[in-house]
Amino acid sequence: MNEGIGLEQAWQLLQDNLPSLQYEMVATTDALGRVLADTLYASQDLPPHAQSAVDGYALGKNDGNDSEKYRLHDSKPIKEFSLATLEDGQAMAVDTGEVLPLGTTAVIPHEKVIVEGEYLRLLGKVKPGDNIKSAGEDFACNDQLLGAGTLIDPAALGLLAAVGINKVEVVKRPRVAIINMADNIVPSGIEPAIGQMRDSNSPMLKGFISQQGGIVVSLYYLYDIPMSMDTLVEELSTQAELILLVGGTYQNGENDSRLLMEDVGAQIIFWGIPIQPGSHAGAGKLGNCLLLSLSGNPGACAVNYHLYAAPVIRSLQGLPWYCRQVMAKCRNGFPKKTGTRRFVRGKANWHDNSWEVEVLPGQKPSMIRSWLGCNALIDLPPGGGLIKAGEQVKVILLTDYRADLTIE
Repeated sequence: MNEGIGLEQAWQLLQDNLPSLQYEMVATTDALGRVLADTLYASQDLPPHAQSAVDGYALGKNDGNDSEKYRLHDSKPIKEFSLATLEDGQAMAVDTGEVLPLGTTAVIPHEKVIVEGEYLRLLGKVKPGDNIKSAGEDFACNDQLLGAGTLIDPAALGLLAAVGINKVEVVKRPRVAIINMADNIVPSGIEPAIGQMRDSNSPMLKGFISQQGGIVVSLYYLYDIPMSMDTLVEELSTQAELILLVGGTYQNGENDSRLLMEDVGAQIIFWGIPIQPGSHAGAGKLGNCLLLSLSGNPGACAVNYHLYAAPVIRSLQGLPWYCRQVMAKCRNGFPKKTGTRRFVRGKANWHDNSWEVEVLPGQKPSMIRSWLGCNALIDLPPGGGLIKAGEQVKVILLTDYRADLTIE
């Protein structure tokens, strides 16, 4: 068991002990934010036929004496003439996206013509191929559409719809269970008695987990568990890939989360990472399930989540999990020294071709305030602190992920 190891070593141990995650078939309409399991290829050209790129007139070949004058083919809607053929010197009205008649050499917009009875006169020059979307112009048959591991976004949904793919195989959402280990925590909808506290961690964690593509399948409170803790954890380990034990990391000199993991026979992966806040975090594995012990203090709980849980949830889906790291100018400084590595909550932005970061108020581990608007962690080395305004600091961007760990 690894105690007191560095954060980067802990990351590697979590990657070495990732649970397995299966695939499932979902309707394309429900695939937003899911990760594609297999590479998809075009089964036909897109578009399948030559189409008009504008509202206007399809022009046939014209080698006559008056190359600017065309005889209108017919005034009926284009949908009735999708397989029509234009003879030399003929033109036909078309709409954007309509299949062009055979023999079309170009399409001219409405605003560049005059209709004179049964004839069309051009007001401008037109070249062969103008305003035509060729068959296969977007994707040719057998072209790769989307690669395995692609995070499906709105544009991908549009592409899948365009080629008629109505179902896709995706990575299952990582299932997460949350157990509140402190006996004085009650759901936010319950009026707390003296000595009790409303649960702020679970709603916050649910939001973070959802943002990373996971799903919370169970939520328990210590005062309301209908079975022994050992039985509960054993059952949840078969229903989820990740269990978050929140709080109970250091009560009365003992770590209840660690004792629980040992009682159920979990393999302890690491324990006690020398960082602030949340130094008593740890991890274990039971079957195909990872167990993470997070601090019960809201500020520290969120730090623990981003440092340990978020990489696991993203890795399970095959997504990049290293947060982008940059050097940034600290706008307002930080007045406190740190004996161990410390993560200060901040708000980073790109300004005048460089990164800036602002230390947010409310940096105590027990406070939620510092997470309002937070999108970055300022990574202070052991013995650091007392940051002066304008000083360069290392910053971890919490919403920008990379495939490897580099500092820009």
